[in-house]
Amino acid sequence: MNDPYRLLGILVILILVSMALFIDPIGILLSDLKSIVLGEALHDGKTLYSKLVTDSPPLAAWFFGLVEWVFGRSLTARHILALCIIFFQGSYFAILLINNKAQSESTYLPALIFGVLCLYSFDMLSLSNELLGSSFLLFSLNNLFKEVEFRIQEDNILLNLGVYLGIASLFVLSYAVYLPGVIIILIIFTRLTLRKGLLLIFGFLLPHLLLMVWYFVKGNFGSLWRNFYHGSEWIAENLMSLSSLVYLSLIPIAYLVLSVVMLNREARLTKYQSQLLQIMFVWLLIAVIELIVSGKMTPARVITFAPPLSYFTSHYLLLIRRKWIGEMMLWTFILGITASSYLARYNRISVIDYSRMFPIESNFTNPIQEKRVLVLGSDWALFKTNQFASYFYDWRLSEPIFTLTDDFENVVLIDQSFTADPPEVIIAKNNLMEHVMARIPRLRIQYSRQGDLYILNP
Repeated sequence: MNDPYRLLGILVILILVSMALFIDPIGILLSDLKSIVLGEALHDGKTLYSKLVTDSPPLAAWFFGLVEWVFGRSLTARHILALCIIFFQGSYFAILLINNKAQSESTYLPALIFGVLCLYSFDMLSLSNELLGSSFLLFSLNNLFKEVEFRIQEDNILLNLGVYLGIASLFVLSYAVYLPGVIIILIIFTRLTLRKGLLLIFGFLLPHLLLMVWYFVKGNFGSLWRNFYHGSEWIAENLMSLSSLVYLSLIPIAYLVLSVVMLNREARLTKYQSQLLQIMFVWLLIAVIELIVSGKMTPARVITFAPPLSYFTSHYLLLIRRKWIGEMMLWTFILGITASSYLARYNRISVIDYSRMFPIESNFTNPIQEKRVLVLGSDWALFKTNQFASYFYDWRLSEPIFTLTDDFENVVLIDQSFTADPPEVIIAKNNLMEHVMARIPRLRIQYSRQGDLYILNP
């Protein structure tokens, strides 16, 4: 059951499950479009935060810049890379369980369950912040298991645990919620001393301190703090309703309930395995808390649920004494999730609504094509056929800059932006540009107004 070549079979199954998504792509998601535009802006030489107003986590943003440099705007390449990351995460998680003897059998079944769970919705193939950051959460989980094993008591384990959590939070800032969660787990299951606790916290802070030092040396610490640390949005508006997400997740939820019932009744675990089981349950609770405090709910956001769900589900399947029943339940799980995923993707399940996850079509699409554009608003659909210009990527953070033009620093930043990267077209409703032009008169000469459009003069 633990033959490494079985992982190739799992890869084949994941490719087959996701094949239709490549053959008949659904189109570009809002998250995909934003990551592409962000990558292009960084590839153009803009400095994150100081010359690009956004709260995007730094490691995710720089990774998107690298992906844009290698693949351009290719969605297919991004989806293939995302599938490879999912396969790596599932394989790593299964090996993690095998090495830590977390289950009664050494098997790669958790890798299969993990991969199928990560394909329960088409947007899971997006190359998202959450997909990237969750890899480092798995690395931290591995170190957490080692620390709980009483035979291993090394300071570097706690340090690595903290560092991995810190790196994960530089992909998704709300993953910082896992730090207090891990501290609680260590207090319950280990003898966590004050020195070890401080070592864990130092490990978490180390990537952030290095980032701050780098921006301080470059003279951009204020921009980093204002946009990323202070400007990051918590409890944001959800892009999918809770009811839609629950309906989409009915099969994983059902198997989780079956798993918990079966484990309470039938499982014969060692003390260490019982501790790991409880840890995975707490890990699931932390994932729920993280989803609540961060908002922006989409299926791709719940990838952090995949490790505990695959752990409990595989445990349940391995406890079934009659193998043919276990195999039947496994194939029911795989085919059920695949079927519900595609039914939802083709709008055959009316209670599941994906509409807010796509960019809303713009009224300016036809007149504006192949231009460098600044949108003073959230009209992201324009960037499907146009390039981003200026520094003002995130309108939530940029709006105060354009409305509070009595602030000299705001006027200077706008002037610098228009000098360094003048947009060919500006879309500005509610006369926002008129306030700016009153402070920067040269812009009246450079641009001609046509309703809500400002066109750069030849």
